[in-house]
Amino acid sequence: MPQGFAEFEPLLSYTRREAPTQVLFNVTRNEFFPAVDVRLGLPWESQIEMLLPWNFTEQQTTDVAVSPPQLVANRWGNAIGDLTIGGAKTILHENGWIPGLLGRVSYEIPTGPSSANGVPLVSGQDRLAFSLTALKRQDPLVFVGTGGYTKAFTANQINPGDQANFTFGTFLATSPETTLRGVLQQTFLQDVTVNGITFNGSNSVQSILTFGASSILGRGILVDLQAGIGLTNSSPKYTVILSSTWRFGVSGQ
Repeated sequence: MPQGFAEFEPLLSYTRREAPTQVLFNVTRNEFFPAVDVRLGLPWESQIEMLLPWNFTEQQTTDVAVSPPQLVANRWGNAIGDLTIGGAKTILHENGWIPGLLGRVSYEIPTGPSSANGVPLVSGQDRLAFSLTALKRQDPLVFVGTGGYTKAFTANQINPGDQANFTFGTFLATSPETTLRGVLQQTFLQDVTVNGITFNGSNSVQSILTFGASSILGRGILVDLQAGIGLTNSSPKYTVILSSTWRFGVSGQ
């Protein structure tokens, strides 16, 4: 983000989760996640970032021990999500075979509850994340790789476990206004701890393959649509995210 400019990005995501491996019950979830992301350009090729979401979640429980299976519970829960604040800085510019490097740090504040109306929510978590992104251009392609680590702290007597994540993607400029991309994201989650008790075997690996497209609609306005498919049992079945980015000057630019 150039110094003196800001970006305002409203977004809406939908995630479908299914857990059909239960002995007696199957649990399915529909998660709607409207959010606002704000970024402000600072000196020294850096920026600050803030994300504030809201959680809407439907959870259905089905008894599969009877024939035909019967729906035994269908609940909705909604509440404000966790506020995330962070910063990013350009470390290296691409030069020859050396890729560009971007560092990022963020802190997720547990401003939202961990559940509402008996439905667990994706909030109430206390986490600190670090990542390093490398970019290499080969017109009309851009190759992007990111490695990161998230330290989870105990909040509401629950520690969801640390995470290590790796992503690799390719961006293709199909026109001066439109870009297509494909990204593979791999996340390794450690065991969950509740009330000081670690649930051994609760660790998992989540892999998501995402395809997306972004297009510039006008001066300072960009629209982005992406869809992801879960590749492992613990991953979401699929996700869809629609966002629009508005860039404007805040200091006379």
